[in-house]
Amino acid sequence: MFIVILIAVGCVWQAVSWSYRAELVKLQQTGEERLALYTGTLNSLLTRMENLPYVMAHNDAVARLLLHQDNLDQLNRDLESLNYWAGTDSLYVMDNEGNIVASSTWREPVNLIGSNYAFRPYFNSAKEGEQGRLFAIGLESNQPGLFMSHGVFREGRFLGVVVVEAALDPLIEDWREGGENLLISDANDVVILASNSAWTFTSLKPLDPEQRALLSSSLLYSDQPLSQTPLEFGIELEEGGRLVRADNNRYLMVSQQNPQLGWTLSYLAPLTGVVQQTRSVLIIGTVLALLVLAVAMYSRERRQKKLSRKKLKEAEIIKQINLRLQEEIEEHRRTEQALRDAQTELVQSSKLAAVGQMAAGIVHELNQPIAAIRTHAASGRLLLEREQPEKLRETLAAVTRITEHMASITAQLKIFARKVPKKKEKVLVENCLDAAMNMLQPLLDEADVRLQKQICDEPLYIRGSQVQLEQVLVNLVRNGVDAMQQSADKSLQIVLKRKEQRLELQVLDSGSGIAEEHLDELFNPFFTTKEVGQGMGLGLSICYRIVSDLGGSIRAENNPQGGAIFSVSLPLIEETGAKDD
Repeated sequence: MFIVILIAVGCVWQAVSWSYRAELVKLQQTGEERLALYTGTLNSLLTRMENLPYVMAHNDAVARLLLHQDNLDQLNRDLESLNYWAGTDSLYVMDNEGNIVASSTWREPVNLIGSNYAFRPYFNSAKEGEQGRLFAIGLESNQPGLFMSHGVFREGRFLGVVVVEAALDPLIEDWREGGENLLISDANDVVILASNSAWTFTSLKPLDPEQRALLSSSLLYSDQPLSQTPLEFGIELEEGGRLVRADNNRYLMVSQQNPQLGWTLSYLAPLTGVVQQTRSVLIIGTVLALLVLAVAMYSRERRQKKLSRKKLKEAEIIKQINLRLQEEIEEHRRTEQALRDAQTELVQSSKLAAVGQMAAGIVHELNQPIAAIRTHAASGRLLLEREQPEKLRETLAAVTRITEHMASITAQLKIFARKVPKKKEKVLVENCLDAAMNMLQPLLDEADVRLQKQICDEPLYIRGSQVQLEQVLVNLVRNGVDAMQQSADKSLQIVLKRKEQRLELQVLDSGSGIAEEHLDELFNPFFTTKEVGQGMGLGLSICYRIVSDLGGSIRAENNPQGGAIFSVSLPLIEETGAKDD
């Protein structure tokens, strides 16, 4: 009997150990998938930030300021506007000695102009022709932020540096709203960003006085004490994860390095599910072991007392019931596992398909603005050689508008998912239409589309965002142009009118119309009838989201005379209405 008990305990222990290990492996895989998602989001943000100083470093107005101290006021205003639309904290220009000579904060009582930041590593990196990157606490703002820089060179001569600063608070808020536990540590093993504020600016390893003094002299962390992290590290798994305890909770920490910034992004997956699954296996194993022991004890008792045939029959019946119960339990477990595997494969396939389609769509969307920038750049060189500064300024303004449009293309997914902006302004609809048409005129010319506009005489105002309304107009017009690719008569009509207290906007095309079975699906995310690489299926979904956020409605229908009609209805405000929110 002792041997039976020993075997039963050993089997239960093996089952529990195997289950615990298997659940940890699954949790590790889940953590790596989540980490890949957040790493992609972070890299996308970094790429967007890197483009800003690069573009400004090649701006002739910046070079003129650094060479001749010319047009400072206009450049300050340009930096202020670009900083606002890019959603960054500050954008400034440094001369070749590290002095800040122009800044987006020029209106503020305490601004950066006149300060010297030559000691910052991002200045020296940009001076050497490299992309400068640094996460530090600002000396003036005392707020943590990410700094990226690019050197300004003309004919091989170093003139200065353009720097953009952006706080990563929105990224942290997304982590917190999603209930995720993430942290980012730098090359010094100091936590610089974390979903749990108690982890921020703590050290992942003990610091001796010499190390602490070195970090303090770098001014990266201001006067932060850099105390020891509250995270308690446990064993490392063979798969690369590490067990961690924090706030009386246990986690599996999965990490991935970002070699560009020297950062390590770590995702902490709670072990709650692992513990629950292991506990379930322990309970089932214990029950089964007790059943086995019960059968063994019953058999022994039967042999000792030579029970009657009736009791033997009852024991056999009980044994059969137990066997059937075990088979049913095993079959149930196999069925559940098969369902989980099928669900996982389906979700993963859907994700991969969506990502592939979106990537192809974004590449297609960016090709045209890039070609337009190339054309404007060639025109700009000719205008510069001909000394026509006014036309050159118009060309550079057009390039700026195109780059803003490119930024809006890469931000479509964020526009689709983000919440409604709290701040709204009074928007003149005709201005939005003019801006959208200026942006799309090359596309209309290339596609040989005849544009007709019917606009009411009185000015029409709505409360919302000019950028969002321009996005709706651009998406609807582009959709109409795409629908007329195979049409002999390419006619696009835009109607803008007032109907009582509402704005009525219609976009009519002469395409082939919309299939009846697609009318109810047009505004669904990722729905498209185009080939892969010809669109992401997000344009109309974004229109639907923006119009809904502005308190309006959008619908699609077929035109009895041919083609399709997209109608947008928005509430109007009076020209002398309330101030902006």
